[in-house]
Amino acid sequence: MKLRNIRALSIGAALSVLTACASTQPAQDQTDFDPIEPVNRVVHHFNQAVDFVILYPAAMAYGELAPEGMKTSVRSFTRNLGEPLNAFNALFQGDPVQAADSMQRFIMNSTMGLLGFYDLAADFGIPYRKEDFGQTLAHYGIGAGPYIVLPLLGPSNLRDTTGIVADYFMDPVTWAAENSDTTNAVRWGAIGMRAIDARYRAADQLAELERTSIDYYAALRSLYRQNRNAMIRNGAPVMAADYDESASFDFDDDIQEVTAAQ
Repeated sequence: MKLRNIRALSIGAALSVLTACASTQPAQDQTDFDPIEPVNRVVHHFNQAVDFVILYPAAMAYGELAPEGMKTSVRSFTRNLGEPLNAFNALFQGDPVQAADSMQRFIMNSTMGLLGFYDLAADFGIPYRKEDFGQTLAHYGIGAGPYIVLPLLGPSNLRDTTGIVADYFMDPVTWAAENSDTTNAVRWGAIGMRAIDARYRAADQLAELERTSIDYYAALRSLYRQNRNAMIRNGAPVMAADYDESASFDFDDDIQEVTAAQ
């Protein structure tokens, strides 16, 4: 089946699910449901090995060699590529204002912001906000389901894994890469640079988490759940039951991006 046909089916199925769930409240998962923990721990250790051998050294070299201005530009460029997908998901969540903000950011940064290497929209008071299809499903009350550690991609759950697949087929960059070797090369380059940049920015936080955790695997699992709940809330106050003192510390959205290889 051609990619465009799979994409059409994915979008149609997504819209059907969202329509069916339109009257529910956003999901906030309060426990770590991990029925396949032994398998997840094996994948977690594999990801740690990949991180130790490849991602962490690359991130540290990037941190040492790249000027701060270049790091900022890399982050701005990779974020900008995801803005159309952010807009689609905001629209699916019934938030046309955020969808318009994301598209405005994409247009401004892709033109006056030098192909996205400069975040001009932020200077005009339009902040970045990531939206993905996992968040969209949660917005309509679909729970996380079992916790899953994906090879190379790291912590996830059944809902968010479904979201990753849906986002891939809905992403306009995927559409463009289907017919352009240049766009495809840019897409894969951006994926690699996003992982390296995020790993560098979160290195101290992850090292502190590992140093202070009795069980690093369990701490990452809890942190992933809390971070996803925060993204689903879009800045709304935290629910008391969502707070886990054993795994909580100050973290930013880099943690979400570098759960890969952990």
